[in-house]
Amino acid sequence: MPPIQLKRTRTAISFDIKREICEYMVTNPNVNQGGVASFFNKKYQKLNIDRTTINKIWKSHEKWLSVLSTSQTSHIFRHRSVQFPELDKAMQIWTSQAIADGVPLTDMIFAETSIFIQCH
Repeated sequence: MPPIQLKRTRTAISFDIKREICEYMVTNPNVNQGGVASFFNKKYQKLNIDRTTINKIWKSHEKWLSVLSTSQTSHIFRHRSVQFPELDKAMQIWTSQAIADGVPLTDMIFAETSIFIQCH
């Protein structure tokens, strides 16, 4: 009879921890991925990081090493790219001008402005 495999639960790892893992691997090149996983499992006991997870993080190590550490990155777990970059840039410009002019910003104003920008 084959052994029963327990289903692994997904562990969300923040940008800061991923960057820390990559920095650790750069400074300790002789430590294998299993050793890195056990080190971070001891350091962050609530996380259950597997060796394969370390491998996936290391494959994108250039991305994680370029992430700047801010108070917001400790709460970010997944990065989604902007679907419409031109609209996003136009809305950023409009928002900064609206804030400078003292316009009260609401969801409805954002929706109407984005529709107006898309049409023009």
